[in-house]
Amino acid sequence: MYSRIVVGTDGTDRSLIAVDHAARLAAAFSADLHVVAAATPADAKTAAKIGHDASKRHGVRVVEHPLAGEPASVLMAIADEVDADLIVVGNTSMSGRVRTFTGSVPSRLARQSHRPVLIVHAG
Repeated sequence: MYSRIVVGTDGTDRSLIAVDHAARLAAAFSADLHVVAAATPADAKTAAKIGHDASKRHGVRVVEHPLAGEPASVLMAIADEVDADLIVVGNTSMSGRVRTFTGSVPSRLARQSHRPVLIVHAG
């Protein structure tokens, strides 16, 4: 059913719940997991660490995508690039001023993505 799953993270504990859920799905379906950390250059380290941890914990193939940009747009672009079957994101992946200006990442994905989106309740 799934061969490529994209998951977004900002490195917070809450977003790691979504990564863990996506990794469990990837393991169940022998799918590749694409971990996307979007926003700042520091996200490169975040994506690499989170991807490595998910790979070890669940035995899945992980590809890290540390990219600068608006998170929902980056997630959709990566999903298109890898022809993802599913995008996974936590329901609390943004806060503060960023949400005020752009809307929440899950909300934008649900409205704009042409791919299935799974919103994981993360607290």
